[in-house]
Amino acid sequence: MSFIIDGHNLIPCIQGMSLDQMDDELLLIDILESYFRSLRKRAVIFFDGGKPGEKLTIKRAFVTARFIHQPLNADQAIRNQLMLLGGSAKNYTVVSSDNEIVTYVKRLGAHSLSSQEFAKRVKSFRNNTPHQSSPDNDVDFWLEQFNKIS
Repeated sequence: MSFIIDGHNLIPCIQGMSLDQMDDELLLIDILESYFRSLRKRAVIFFDGGKPGEKLTIKRAFVTARFIHQPLNADQAIRNQLMLLGGSAKNYTVVSSDNEIVTYVKRLGAHSLSSQEFAKRVKSFRNNTPHQSSPDNDVDFWLEQFNKIS
Protein backbone atom coordinates (compact mmCIF):
# COMPACT_ATOMS: atom_id res chain seq x y z
CA MET A 1 0.00 0.00 0.00
CA SER A 2 1.30 3.45 -0.90
CA PHE A 3 0.90 6.63 1.11
CA ILE A 4 -0.25 10.18 0.42
CA ILE A 5 0.84 12.60 3.13
CA ASP A 6 -0.19 16.11 4.10
CA GLY A 7 3.33 17.32 4.91
CA HIS A 8 2.67 20.50 6.86
CA ASN A 9 0.02 18.67 8.85
CA LEU A 10 2.59 16.03 9.83
CA ILE A 11 5.63 18.20 10.66
CA PRO A 12 4.39 19.46 14.08
CA CYS A 13 3.65 15.85 15.07
CA ILE A 14 7.20 14.62 14.46
CA GLN A 15 9.31 14.81 17.62
CA GLY A 16 11.94 17.55 17.35
CA MET A 17 10.34 19.22 14.33
CA SER A 18 8.52 22.52 13.94
CA LEU A 19 7.00 24.45 11.07
CA ASP A 20 9.26 27.34 12.17
CA GLN A 21 12.42 25.39 11.35
CA MET A 22 14.42 26.33 8.32
CA ASP A 23 14.13 23.57 5.70
CA ASP A 24 11.54 21.66 7.75
CA GLU A 25 10.19 20.15 4.54
CA LEU A 26 13.58 18.78 3.49
CA LEU A 27 14.15 17.30 6.93
CA LEU A 28 10.76 15.58 6.79
CA ILE A 29 11.54 14.24 3.31
CA ASP A 30 14.81 12.76 4.62
CA ILE A 31 13.11 11.16 7.62
CA LEU A 32 10.32 9.70 5.52
CA GLU A 33 12.70 8.46 2.82
CA SER A 34 14.47 6.37 5.45
CA TYR A 35 11.17 5.18 6.92
CA PHE A 36 9.62 4.15 3.61
CA ARG A 37 12.86 2.59 2.38
CA SER A 38 12.67 0.24 5.39
CA LEU A 39 9.06 -0.63 4.50
CA ARG A 40 9.77 -0.86 0.77
CA LYS A 41 6.73 1.34 0.16
CA ARG A 42 6.28 4.59 -1.71
CA ALA A 43 4.84 7.90 -0.56
CA VAL A 44 3.87 11.23 -2.04
CA ILE A 45 4.07 14.22 0.31
CA PHE A 46 2.18 17.41 -0.46
CA PHE A 47 3.29 20.77 0.92
CA ASP A 48 1.60 24.17 0.67
CA GLY A 49 3.60 27.24 -0.21
CA GLY A 50 5.37 26.26 -3.39
CA LYS A 51 6.51 29.29 -5.33
CA PRO A 52 6.18 29.55 -9.10
CA GLY A 53 9.57 29.33 -10.74
CA GLU A 54 11.03 27.18 -7.94
CA LYS A 55 11.41 23.42 -8.12
CA LEU A 56 7.98 22.06 -7.31
CA THR A 57 8.84 18.35 -7.14
CA ILE A 58 11.58 16.48 -5.32
CA LYS A 59 11.94 12.79 -6.19
CA ARG A 60 13.75 10.27 -4.04
CA ALA A 61 13.72 6.49 -4.34
CA PHE A 62 10.70 6.01 -2.08
CA VAL A 63 9.36 9.53 -1.51
CA THR A 64 8.17 12.19 -3.92
CA ALA A 65 7.47 15.64 -2.50
CA ARG A 66 5.21 18.06 -4.32
CA PHE A 67 5.17 21.74 -3.41
CA ILE A 68 1.79 23.19 -4.31
CA HIS A 69 1.45 26.85 -5.18
CA GLN A 70 -1.59 29.08 -5.21
CA PRO A 71 -4.37 29.07 -6.22
CA LEU A 72 -4.24 25.40 -5.09
CA ASN A 73 -3.28 24.19 -1.65
CA ALA A 74 -2.05 20.79 -0.42
CA ASP A 75 -5.55 19.65 0.60
CA GLN A 76 -6.90 20.33 -2.89
CA ALA A 77 -3.89 18.62 -4.46
CA ILE A 78 -4.46 15.54 -2.27
CA ARG A 79 -8.12 15.41 -3.32
CA ASN A 80 -7.10 15.79 -6.98
CA GLN A 81 -4.53 12.99 -6.63
CA LEU A 82 -7.17 10.69 -5.14
CA MET A 83 -9.61 11.54 -7.93
CA LEU A 84 -6.96 10.65 -10.52
CA LEU A 85 -6.42 7.30 -8.81
CA GLY A 86 -10.11 6.46 -9.18
CA GLY A 87 -10.88 2.95 -7.91
CA SER A 88 -7.25 2.29 -7.04
CA ALA A 89 -7.47 4.96 -4.29
CA LYS A 90 -8.46 2.09 -1.98
CA ASN A 91 -4.83 0.91 -2.24
CA TYR A 92 -3.57 4.11 -0.59
CA THR A 93 -3.33 5.38 2.95
CA VAL A 94 -3.72 9.13 3.40
CA VAL A 95 -1.92 10.66 6.36
CA SER A 96 -3.72 13.78 7.58
CA SER A 97 -5.59 15.04 10.60
CA ASP A 98 -7.67 17.42 8.51
CA ASN A 99 -11.29 16.30 9.03
CA GLU A 100 -12.33 17.37 5.54
CA ILE A 101 -9.59 15.24 3.95
CA VAL A 102 -10.32 12.25 6.22
CA THR A 103 -14.03 12.38 5.30
CA TYR A 104 -13.20 12.59 1.59
CA VAL A 105 -10.73 9.70 1.86
CA LYS A 106 -13.30 7.47 3.54
CA ARG A 107 -15.90 8.29 0.87
CA LEU A 108 -13.46 7.03 -1.77
CA GLY A 109 -12.73 3.84 0.13
CA ALA A 110 -9.12 4.74 0.79
CA HIS A 111 -7.50 4.34 4.19
CA SER A 112 -6.68 7.22 6.49
CA LEU A 113 -4.25 7.61 9.34
CA SER A 114 -4.03 10.65 11.58
CA SER A 115 -0.79 12.60 11.51
CA GLN A 116 -0.35 11.91 15.22
CA GLU A 117 -0.71 8.14 14.77
CA PHE A 118 1.64 8.10 11.80
CA ALA A 119 4.18 10.19 13.75
CA LYS A 120 4.13 7.49 16.47
CA ARG A 121 5.04 4.89 13.86
CA VAL A 122 7.89 7.03 12.56
CA LYS A 123 9.12 7.65 16.11
CA SER A 124 9.10 3.94 16.87
CA PHE A 125 11.04 3.27 13.68
CA ARG A 126 13.60 5.95 14.50
CA ASN A 127 14.00 4.69 18.08
CA ASN A 128 14.53 1.12 16.88
CA THR A 129 16.93 1.94 14.08
CA PRO A 130 20.53 1.71 15.23
CA HIS A 131 22.61 4.81 14.66
CA GLN A 132 24.68 4.30 11.57
CA SER A 133 27.90 6.19 11.34
CA SER A 134 28.32 8.45 8.36
CA PRO A 135 31.74 8.61 6.75
CA ASP A 136 31.14 12.22 5.79
CA ASN A 137 30.83 13.76 9.21
CA ASP A 138 31.31 11.24 11.97
CA VAL A 139 34.62 11.08 13.82
CA ASP A 140 33.53 7.88 15.56
CA PHE A 141 33.13 6.20 12.18
CA TRP A 142 36.72 6.97 11.23
CA LEU A 143 38.09 5.99 14.63
CA GLU A 144 36.32 2.66 14.28
CA GLN A 145 37.76 2.21 10.78
CA PHE A 146 41.30 2.98 11.91
CA ASN A 147 40.96 0.64 14.90
CA LYS A 148 40.06 -2.20 12.52
CA ILE A 149 43.34 -1.65 10.67
CA SER A 150 45.50 -1.58 13.82
